[in-house]
Amino acid sequence: MGDYEHRQYGPWFVMLLVMGAGILAIAVWLAVSGRAAVEVALLMIAAGAVFLLAATLFVYLDVRDERDRLALRFGPMPLFGTSLPYEALESVEPARMGLLYGFGVQGLPGAFILFRIWGSDGVQVRLKRRRGLWRARTVIIGTDDAEHLLEFLQGKIGQHAPGA
Repeated sequence: MGDYEHRQYGPWFVMLLVMGAGILAIAVWLAVSGRAAVEVALLMIAAGAVFLLAATLFVYLDVRDERDRLALRFGPMPLFGTSLPYEALESVEPARMGLLYGFGVQGLPGAFILFRIWGSDGVQVRLKRRRGLWRARTVIIGTDDAEHLLEFLQGKIGQHAPGA
């Protein structure tokens, strides 16, 4: 491990668990009572399962230094994440995000990608060139530790600057 490591929890997983369990309970009740067709109950079971799966994917966001790169991973099931090589960083600045930014992993291909679990503070990272599946040049990292992450990344950019 490196010099920076932070884990932020978000409350979304509790809401997703409740919604998934509620949908499953209603689906079973509808199927057992005969009040809905089997197809409807199966569709509701699938929807409930999607909510439960999402709850296991978005419990927390880990932001961690891995010596030559910054790793971003949602957990505990690490299906969504990425890493940013420090030599690819061009600049960093504070970011404020409203509700319209959303939560989880999202973005606009060719423009930006957002990693956010909760809160409105973050760090906007500008890359030297487009990279990754999203071909993004901007990565926005939502965090409740924005000041320390910003300071850490500014130091990494200074270490990888030409002539440093």
